[in-house]
Amino acid sequence: MINDRYAAIDIGTNTFRLFIAQVRRNPDTGRTIIEEVYSERIITRIGEGIAWDRRLTDEAMKRALDALTKFRRIIDKYGSLQTAAVATSAVREASNSDVFIRKAEQSSGIHIKTITGEEEARIAVSGMLSDIDIPVSAVMIDIGGGSTEISAAENGLHNHVESIPMGVVYLASKYMQHDPPLPQHLRSMDQEITDTLSSAANRFAKYRSEDSVLMGTAGTITTLSAVHQKLAAFEHHKIHKSLLQINTIQDIYSMISQVTMKERSKYIPFEPARLDIIVPGTLILLRLMNTFGFREITVSNYGLREGIILDMARKQGL
Repeated sequence: MINDRYAAIDIGTNTFRLFIAQVRRNPDTGRTIIEEVYSERIITRIGEGIAWDRRLTDEAMKRALDALTKFRRIIDKYGSLQTAAVATSAVREASNSDVFIRKAEQSSGIHIKTITGEEEARIAVSGMLSDIDIPVSAVMIDIGGGSTEISAAENGLHNHVESIPMGVVYLASKYMQHDPPLPQHLRSMDQEITDTLSSAANRFAKYRSEDSVLMGTAGTITTLSAVHQKLAAFEHHKIHKSLLQINTIQDIYSMISQVTMKERSKYIPFEPARLDIIVPGTLILLRLMNTFGFREITVSNYGLREGIILDMARKQGL
């Protein structure tokens, strides 16, 4: 029986994630099972400031390289047989991404593959569907630091995938310069998000049906589930597969968008580095649900990391 360990590194615009997992196939159902061995995430904000000059700053690269060096030590400790690191929005858009990739390989020995937005969406959807009953029709979203990926799927097969160049780090750098944020800045951010999503909704319309469900992954959505449940720490088993209603999300947005970061920390005690970006992330989710016509979203704590693991396993014939 194939039973191997793999290590996946998700190099996101805001967060770097390491996931080491054991993969096996269930002989009864034929489905692939991913069993977590170790996971960690470090908020590096490698995309900080990239919206202005399309360059990774020296400070951001140092934070990123330190994170990768730490990940390398952990991977060596566990002796993972295969490792894959993929870079998303910030690195693929930066004019000096080659400098970062070269330094990463020199300092940590980790080879980084930069993937397109469409590849990112495909891999994330694969991860999300690995641990949930596959719906007949679904719209799946991944709200990231530098982009938002939207996919339409039918019986687990992709019909349409788009990567929208709008993420929480970019919006926070543009509209969250005051503490608390200014009402006129929130209105401007709302307008930009609404305008950006409107055209996408039109393109997705033909892939939706009355049976379509909305599923979402990544930090904004899982954090909102934790806030709704008043969790003092991030608890996978309570967040994964939980449901959020649009009215609940609206209430949370009203609560967190009108207060200072210090006051906001009362609702999100477990991740202080997310206190500014949670506001634009929540607004993206709200407007996406409004624009696409969904009243409820299923929260997944599975996504790109699990999809990377599955890709490696499948290449080995699992």
